[in-house]
Amino acid sequence: MGKAQAYNISRLSVRFGLLLLLFTATLFSCRDNETRKMLGKWRSVRVVNHDRDHFFSRSRLFLDTMGKGNTDAVNRAIYGVVNMDSLRRELRIQFDSAYAAQMSIDTQSEIIFNADSTVIFNFPGKTEKGTWFIDKDGMLDLLETNELGHTEHIRIQIASIDKNEMTLTFVKQIEEDLADTSFVTFRRKEN
Repeated sequence: MGKAQAYNISRLSVRFGLLLLLFTATLFSCRDNETRKMLGKWRSVRVVNHDRDHFFSRSRLFLDTMGKGNTDAVNRAIYGVVNMDSLRRELRIQFDSAYAAQMSIDTQSEIIFNADSTVIFNFPGKTEKGTWFIDKDGMLDLLETNELGHTEHIRIQIASIDKNEMTLTFVKQIEEDLADTSFVTFRRKEN
């Protein structure tokens, strides 16, 4: 191999090395930038979960129509009562209470991401703590410890984030072929 060819290969190796270094620095600075954006207090403002929304919608429809069109004998056999209006009213109160509790969690939960990699979850009526980091795939990794001391590892997709708003995608595997997916939007909360 001649000197000119060795010199060109050497220059090419240096260029490749610089390009690789620039790419790596960019990759890590993007992840570091995501980490910096996460810091602070965030309050949930909206949760979109199509399965849960469908469940509430179908349940509401069932409660509104249960026992209608049946004879007293059929209602007694199925529901154990004849006065369906009273039963529907009582069940609707319970349903509305459960729905209000879920909406409260959806819009009044806070997450505080600290620079020391600790995280605090404030849900209505309870607080949990843990640690967090953004992994090499850009996923938010949480190690959450509840009040009983049980720890859970959760990986969350960061769907979008800017200085004032972030949307996280939570996927909880129910069964091998069944997952529950929620899209949670948070707004930065000033102290």
